Amino acid sequence: MCGIIGVVGKDLNKDKLSKAVDLLGHRGPDDRGYVLDKDSIFLGHTRLSVIDLSINGKQPMNSEDGSLWITYNGEIYNFKKLRAELESRGYRFKSQTDTEVILNLYKEKGIECVRDLNGMFAFAIYDKKKQEIFFARDRLGVKPLYYAIYNNSFVFASEIKAILACGIVPKEVNWQAIYDYFSFLFVPCPDTAFQYIKQVPPAHYAVLNLNRMKFSLNSYWTPYEVNNGSKELSVDYEELKFSLRTLLDDSVASQLVSDVPLGLFLSGGIDSSILALLAAKNSTSRLKTFTVIFEDKDLELYDESKYAKKVSDIVKSEHTEVVLGIQKPDSILGLIDCFDQPFANPTFYLSYLISRATKEHVTVALSGAGGDELFGGYPRYKVLSYAGALSLVPKIFNKYIRGLAGLIPENNFSHLPRRIKLFVKGIGESLPEQYLQWTYYLSDEEKALLLKPMLTKRSFLSRSSDIIASYLSEVSSKDLLNRIQYVDLKTFLLDNVLEYTDKTSMAFGLETRVPYLDHRVVELSFKIPQKYKIHRGNSKYILKETFKDLLPEEIINAPKRGFCAPISLWIDKHFNYYFDNLLTCDYVNKQGIMDWDVIQSLRNQHKMRKKDNSMELFAIIMFDMWYKKYFG
Repeated sequence: MCGIIGVVGKDLNKDKLSKAVDLLGHRGPDDRGYVLDKDSIFLGHTRLSVIDLSINGKQPMNSEDGSLWITYNGEIYNFKKLRAELESRGYRFKSQTDTEVILNLYKEKGIECVRDLNGMFAFAIYDKKKQEIFFARDRLGVKPLYYAIYNNSFVFASEIKAILACGIVPKEVNWQAIYDYFSFLFVPCPDTAFQYIKQVPPAHYAVLNLNRMKFSLNSYWTPYEVNNGSKELSVDYEELKFSLRTLLDDSVASQLVSDVPLGLFLSGGIDSSILALLAAKNSTSRLKTFTVIFEDKDLELYDESKYAKKVSDIVKSEHTEVVLGIQKPDSILGLIDCFDQPFANPTFYLSYLISRATKEHVTVALSGAGGDELFGGYPRYKVLSYAGALSLVPKIFNKYIRGLAGLIPENNFSHLPRRIKLFVKGIGESLPEQYLQWTYYLSDEEKALLLKPMLTKRSFLSRSSDIIASYLSEVSSKDLLNRIQYVDLKTFLLDNVLEYTDKTSMAFGLETRVPYLDHRVVELSFKIPQKYKIHRGNSKYILKETFKDLLPEEIINAPKRGFCAPISLWIDKHFNYYFDNLLTCDYVNKQGIMDWDVIQSLRNQHKMRKKDNSMELFAIIMFDMWYKKYFG
C-alpha cells in the first residue's frame, strides 16, 4: 500500500508540495519520491514495499520510453498472469512489480486496461504524448482517491489532508455532506465534507485533458448483470455453491502473494474462519493468524477467542492472541486526523487498536470484510421479509401500527429495542425512507431540529433518503435483498467499513486485503437469490452450506456477535465532560450550526434511559472535533 498525490497548475509551490507528500508518509513509510514536469505537473508517492522490495519498485515510475509516469496505490492480484501475456507480445520489464504491469498494460490497451485488473487500486498515469492524466479506482472502492478542481488547477491524493496542504483549494464546508453525515455517521461518496473536494467513485476511471483542463468521469463495471427483461436469472443451487467455493478459493490464493510477512485477522466468525481454511490450504508457509482479546469487561460480549483458537487448531496456524486494554476510550477523539472529515462509527477505534498491534507482527493482513454485505449477514436483512409481509396490510391501518412504536421501551445497552422501534415507525413509508429508518440515525425531521441554526441559512439541502433512492433505481432486479445489498455496497460498505479499514490500517502502514471483495465473488453474490442467502431465518445460508464440510458445527452455527464499541456506556462514563465543558451554550450559539436545546434534550433522554441517543451524541462530538480542527 502507498500514498499517492498529484497536482496540475501554474507556479506550484515546491515547499507545500513536499509537505503534502510528507503528510502521506504513514501510508508508505519505506520510501518517498516525486517528479515535476514543465514546472506545472507534479506526481508524488510514498511507498509501503510489499512486492519487489528493491529500488526497481520506486515510484513515481516511468515507462521504458519515458512517455508515461505512474503513481499507484494498491495490489493487482492477477499481475503475474498479465505480465506473462504482455511479455509474449514483446514488452520488457525492469522490475517484478505490479506497478510496471499497469504501465505496460495501459500502453497496450489504453484506458480499457482497467477492465483487466483484479485487485484493489487507485492510480494516476501521466501520458506525455496525449497530454492526459488517466485515473482509476478499483471496483469496490477498497482504496481511496480524492480530487479537486479549482481555478484551473487540479489536485488528487489518497487523503484529503494532502490536497488541503497544497494550498490550492480553499477550505469551505460542504453543508449537504454534513447534513447527510448526521443520518449516516459518515459522508456519502462522491461528496466529502469539503465543498471543492470529491471522491472518484468506485468502478470509475477519469481522464484529465491537460490542454483544455477538461475532466471526464466514466463507470467501467457494475456488480450485477444487466437484466433487460422481466424474468430473473435462472440459477441452480449446487452450481452456485460450486462457483462460490471455486472463486473464493482462487481469490484467497491470489491474495497470499507477498514479499513481506503476511497474516490473517481471525475473529472466530464464519467469514474469517473460511478465509483461514482457504489461506492455510493455499499458503506455502505456515499461516499466521491474529485474534484480539479485550481486557475490558465492557467488551466481553465480543470475545470470540475460543472459536478462533478452535479454527487455528484446525488449520495449524501460528496463532497470536493480542490482548488490548482500553482504559481511556476518550482517546478516540484524537483520531479525527485519520479521516480528515466527520466519521462517527466508533468501531473504527477498535480497528485502529487492532491494526496497531498487528503491525508489530506482519505488514499484510487478510480481513473478512464484505462477507456480511454479500451474503446477508446483518440482522437488518432479515427484516426485509417481515417488511414484505406487512406491506400487504391495508394502508388505513399503517398509522395504528406506527403508533405501537411509542410503546416499545429502549435500553441504552442494547440496540435491538431501538431497531424494532424504528422498524415499526417505518411501516407504510417508501422503501428508501424505511431503509433509512432501519439502518441509520437522525431522520430529516430530527436533523431539521438539531441543525435549525444552519438550515435557516441553507434551505436547499436534499433529503438523505434520496441517496438510497438513487441507488435502488439503478437495480432492476425483483430480488429485494439484492437491491438493498447493492445500496449497502455503494454506501455502508464503501463509506463506513472500507473507509475505517483503510484509514486505521494505513495509519500504521499495514496493508489490509479483502478476499470476499474480489469482483468475481461480488458478481456471483448478486446472482444468488434471497432464499439462498437467508433460509428459514438462517443468515449466510449458502456460504455456510458451501463450507460446512470443512468447519465444525459450533463454528458454522455460532450466533452472530458483531463487532462494535460499547458507545452507549462510553457516552455516560467518558464523554460527559465534552458536553459539560466544551459544547457550552455560549459556544454552540456562537457557532450557529446546532441547536443547544436539542443537544440537551438528546443528552437528557439518554441519561434517563428513555432513549439510546449514544450514536447521535457521538456524531455531534466527532463533528465538533472536525469543525474545530479545520475551521477554528
